[in-house]
Amino acid sequence: MKVRRGVAVCHFNRLDTLDQIVKAVLETVPEDTRVVIADDGSTPIAGGLTVEGVAQDNNVLLIKGPNAGVAANKNRALWMLQDCHFITVLEDDLMPTEKGWFEQYEQAATLSGIHHFCRVQRRMVAEAVPSFSAFMASHNLTPAFGPSPRGDFTFLTSAVVARVGAFNPRFRGAGYAHGNWSNRVFKSGLIPHPNKWVDIAEAGLKFKQIGDTAGGRWNQDEAIIKRQMARNKQVYKELEKSDAIYCPLVLE
Repeated sequence: MKVRRGVAVCHFNRLDTLDQIVKAVLETVPEDTRVVIADDGSTPIAGGLTVEGVAQDNNVLLIKGPNAGVAANKNRALWMLQDCHFITVLEDDLMPTEKGWFEQYEQAATLSGIHHFCRVQRRMVAEAVPSFSAFMASHNLTPAFGPSPRGDFTFLTSAVVARVGAFNPRFRGAGYAHGNWSNRVFKSGLIPHPNKWVDIAEAGLKFKQIGDTAGGRWNQDEAIIKRQMARNKQVYKELEKSDAIYCPLVLE
């Protein structure tokens, strides 16, 4: 049976760079990869550029919904890719620059039994199981460990969607939704390593940041962002007291 691969680009109001990112994805992934844009209620910009136009010009799938925030939009991405075995979810501020990254994460997941790889915060942490890094090195892969996951890149397998499901819909706007979801993945046993936030160095180097906290979702009144972050932080604290792992995958 052919292995199905999927990549979703999660987008909100960054149409000036979305086409560039989608083209870079198409140029660097295996030929059989499904590519999707998940749009969180973006608005057209001057000149008539639309997310529908970007999707049509690049012959990729598009799923749209009302502006509901990071969690809702990543659930749209998971919905569109839930029948794929290997899945990548990208934010619209990160762009692949070389071929081979998908295959390296796929190889790492297959070899290690780790079902969730992510970009990690810049401060690295030491390997807790040196034999693991030695094993990966024997396959020309170098794991990198961080103290927390970044939300702009996640590589996962279908086991995560089956066992953990969706991002919790209680998170609205920006902040903390990805941390809660990744913690549930770890609690589920799908990251069998004490350093739970793992990236693959060779694959991670094949990306460049092109936006981060400029534009898009961050191009709002600072007070609005602060309120979203404060509210989501409180939701995160409440949810971390629960042992619940699975959250149903539904669309908004």
